[in-house]
Amino acid sequence: MEAVIRTCWALLLYCSIIAAHADIAIIAPSTTAQAQKFAQMLEVSLKDTSVSEQVDLLDLNTEASLDKYRLIITLSGSTLRQLIADNRLPDNIPVIASYLSKAEYRQYRSHVTSAIYSEAPLQRQLALAEAIFGANEIFGALVAKDASALVSAENLRVYPIAEYDSLNHALVELLRSSKALVGVYDPELYSAENIKSILITSYRHNRPLIGPTQAYLKAGALASTYSTPEDVVRRLSEVVTEGLGAQGAFPAPDYNPYFSVGFNRQVGRSLNLLLPDPADVAERIRAQEVD
Repeated sequence: MEAVIRTCWALLLYCSIIAAHADIAIIAPSTTAQAQKFAQMLEVSLKDTSVSEQVDLLDLNTEASLDKYRLIITLSGSTLRQLIADNRLPDNIPVIASYLSKAEYRQYRSHVTSAIYSEAPLQRQLALAEAIFGANEIFGALVAKDASALVSAENLRVYPIAEYDSLNHALVELLRSSKALVGVYDPELYSAENIKSILITSYRHNRPLIGPTQAYLKAGALASTYSTPEDVVRRLSEVVTEGLGAQGAFPAPDYNPYFSVGFNRQVGRSLNLLLPDPADVAERIRAQEVD
């Protein structure tokens, strides 16, 4: 009987040790099936690296202590913002922010060790436009005010809306001299309120919208580059391995180098365009970025 009791206590102690052991906390707005799958994919991915870590998925609204973790990963800019507002991020634990925009990173950079931006760089969307129409064509980009952070390219003309009477005026000027509108990541500019007008005006001029994200493909954009959850996990695995592994340094915040290309072929047919193979285009753009 005593042997059985000792065995039970040993099992309980072992289980408590396992339960207490945690390496990485992924904090999501809620622990949905998609978030659970994401955490599982990351844990599996890390097992194939020099860093093998246990991954815990935590709900943002759960009042769990984060001090026991080696690393914290946030899923979305709103999650990071709430953690900062609630003063829940420990000072001595690195934070990797994912699914947040570059603008959000700039706002919260003092709280973040590394980051993977949610949007694609404008240079990548421009390369997609070139793959469809040719590198010798002229393309246009609408911006709200500041164009200093945009890529400098001879075949890309930038139209700041602040310099025109209205968004529509700037858009019409752009469409008159551009082969396509290359969308920048700006949720206010490309809002639900504006996107319908932008698309109607663009196609009235027989000019398509490239990007700015995958979500706009359903709305009527011709093409976009985007990173899938698998792409984000792949990059996260590299960032974690570099930071917690032998290298001991997290990479600088950046765009995700892993991405796919998506087309709205119905839009392509309406414009009488012969669209290339998306996988081939993605491979060519990746090769350009590496060079």
